[in-house]
Amino acid sequence: MSSIPPLYPSAALIATALGLHGYRKGSLSLDGAIAAWLVGYGHLANPIKVFGVTMIGMYLIGSRATKVKVDVKAKLEDGPDPLKPSGNRSWIQVLSSSLPGLIAALLYRFGPASQLDESSTILALHPISRPLIYISLGLNATILADTLASELGILSAKQPIYLPTLKPVPKGTNGAISPLGIATSILGGGLIGLIMAIDLLIENPASRYDALLGWKCELVGMGAVMGLAGSLLDSILGAYLQVTYFSTSENKILTDHSKKSIEDQDVKKIGYGIDVLSNSGVNFVCGVALSAVGWYYGRYR
Repeated sequence: MSSIPPLYPSAALIATALGLHGYRKGSLSLDGAIAAWLVGYGHLANPIKVFGVTMIGMYLIGSRATKVKVDVKAKLEDGPDPLKPSGNRSWIQVLSSSLPGLIAALLYRFGPASQLDESSTILALHPISRPLIYISLGLNATILADTLASELGILSAKQPIYLPTLKPVPKGTNGAISPLGIATSILGGGLIGLIMAIDLLIENPASRYDALLGWKCELVGMGAVMGLAGSLLDSILGAYLQVTYFSTSENKILTDHSKKSIEDQDVKKIGYGIDVLSNSGVNFVCGVALSAVGWYYGRYR
């Protein structure tokens, strides 16, 4: 008879702390906090911690970026007060930026991890391990790259360029890019790769001197590439499948959380986008796409 799978109580405690923190701070709704707990536990309840560590690293860096020059960003976009707890992300928003990574973590736990004892050779003995880790890399590199491009790219000294026309548009316009946004996208993806590489080297000390070291170092470069690709895909989808509204009286872009009505006379549409995807929808499509790229690269490279 097979033994009962480990329950990982420490993973449950960490996931509980993260969910409660988000709920008490106001960034998560009740259903969003429950979803965050499930996602957090699913990532962390694993013999290797790279999936959970990567997710937490992405969250912490992204959260820090949202706090950079909030007063300046408040003058460019109309949404919730950035100086107060806000957001109330629902379960849909939580899963839209985490589902492929959660699936990869679960596949690892109940796949390779269920067949071997935890050891320094577990990654080498199972070919499926590498593509699962690259799924997590593709997803988290994309999400963090997009977050940094949005939160820091908007602070660029130059006006962003709208992709369909290559003409300047107001900062915050969906489908626009800037040099700073591109640079921070590359940085975000590279940071995710670095987090994963450091974690794997710590968890598998023996691999510091074997063939596995090469692809762990490769994680940083591929993270940067996939972060940039995911951010550009986000901009392309935003340009054509999202609507951007601009208040001429307030000189601000209206976000999904704006209290201003798009029917107001001073509100105009910018660009060619049609109302097909929300921000969560774009995040989900981009995350799935780059997760698939990660799987393919890790499987066939």
